[in-house]
Amino acid sequence: MIDLNTLRYFTSAFETGTFSQAARANGVSQPTVSAAIQKLEDKLRAPLFQRSKSGLTPTTLARRLYHDAEQSVTHLSTLENRLRDEPQKIVRVHCALDILIRGIAPGLNSLRRQSDALVFSFTAEPQDSDIAYVSDICVPDNHAFIPLADEPFRVAAARFHPLAAQTGVRLADLVDHPLIQRPYCPNADHMKLGSVQVSAAARAMNDTQLLELVAAGLGIAFVPRSHADGRDDIAVLPLLDADAGTRRIGISHRKSAFAKGLAERLTLT
Repeated sequence: MIDLNTLRYFTSAFETGTFSQAARANGVSQPTVSAAIQKLEDKLRAPLFQRSKSGLTPTTLARRLYHDAEQSVTHLSTLENRLRDEPQKIVRVHCALDILIRGIAPGLNSLRRQSDALVFSFTAEPQDSDIAYVSDICVPDNHAFIPLADEPFRVAAARFHPLAAQTGVRLADLVDHPLIQRPYCPNADHMKLGSVQVSAAARAMNDTQLLELVAAGLGIAFVPRSHADGRDDIAVLPLLDADAGTRRIGISHRKSAFAKGLAERLTLT
């Protein structure tokens, strides 16, 4: 029989992509998670993840196990709270248009596992939220900010695009390729093309939409480097002769004990 803790470590590793983040999400050490996963693989007589410096890649077996186990893990992990009949608590969440929802979903899922009394309701504006995923320059006055990462911007192109075969691009390389604009991005005006004129192909409404347009070959775009993670249909290339900018992202939270506690727990996932 596979015990609950092992399944909890496995689902966290599957969702976060690393043993270290899975360990933080469960309040244990990385060796504890690694050993539990290795023991599980021995029991199943097959690997669950392909390990690499960039993280974990789930095998077909891992996908099957996650599909079968995830709901059971959540159900059992929150059993005590349900027996106590805790009232539901609405958590208002904001995700900026230039931040991908796929990056924040594992953290919210981890919170939900810890308490199924939480119900997430998304807001259009960060100032209306309890917690928000935003750039540091977009933190509302009624929030505090916990930084998570700094990341540079890159030029994104479809994998079949002529630029995708290069290791980097120069401004002059962009002239003949239409640009998909990101007017909602707080750093949208940072990129100065100078005398280089690049035609616009579209104006996206959020980065999820933008990446699909790039992947389809409609145009190129300036995006945060991490936006290509997990995608094999997009290449991101450094700009060699100009500064494409950098952003600092993190979690902001309302200045209350409840919101602060949620934000601090999310930084551990």
